[in-house]
Amino acid sequence: MTPATWTCLADQLNLDGEALLFADAAQTTALAQRSQAAGYRVVEVDTAQVTDFRVAQARLAAALRLPATAGRNLDALADSLGDLARYWPDAPRIALFWTHPETLIDKDTAGWFRLADVLQDATAQLWRGGGDPADRLFETVLLVPGLDA
Repeated sequence: MTPATWTCLADQLNLDGEALLFADAAQTTALAQRSQAAGYRVVEVDTAQVTDFRVAQARLAAALRLPATAGRNLDALADSLGDLARYWPDAPRIALFWTHPETLIDKDTAGWFRLADVLQDATAQLWRGGGDPADRLFETVLLVPGLDA
């Protein structure tokens, strides 16, 4: 596997933001195709009807093929995200496509911010540069229905 070179998914998708990128869910297919064309492995998770951050956390961990403890404990989630090279050895670029985060944002805002902080920290910490084989580009696209309406 060739080490990843730095790129910004926001630039590839023409979205504003860094690490957590909001987009209209109606654009999911096109955004996923553009992400894949830019060399990202797209991992999808849907949290429609999820009102508790622990349930959302468990779904995120399962979608990312992380250990079960990552779905129950925020420290374990953060540690596991830091080891994405272990769980995704053939994917130097990973885009988490999270559909329907809006229910969690509305019903458990504090929990949402806790998960968002962990995801943003993972994005910031995974890229070391210098050809490190553990380098990973990890970004999250939050797909909200009607966002651009």
